[in-house]
Amino acid sequence: MRAQSNITSDLAARIRAAGSTNLLDVVVEVGGDLDDASDVITAKQAFSRAAAPVAEAITSLGGEVIDDAWINHTLRARVPARDVSTVARLDSVAGIDVPHTLEPE
Repeated sequence: MRAQSNITSDLAARIRAAGSTNLLDVVVEVGGDLDDASDVITAKQAFSRAAAPVAEAITSLGGEVIDDAWINHTLRARVPARDVSTVARLDSVAGIDVPHTLEPE
């Protein structure tokens, strides 16, 4: 497991403001060699393999995975505030942040 330096400052602020059992909406970036896939099917399979242990950890901590996006290697989840750092330290987690709304430039 790694240090929790992959938690953004926005998420860190929300963790400090939340009660330990409050569920926080997060976006978890799954790391690994996911960009080496030669086609869409292989890319989806590689993401599924890399994301499975992260999703299992989230569920075992009392959270839930809401959605996944293989194209940008992320899981959308709700995680108890006290356990965000545990998820962030998983070897296959590249980063963890709050969800952001995309807005046109």
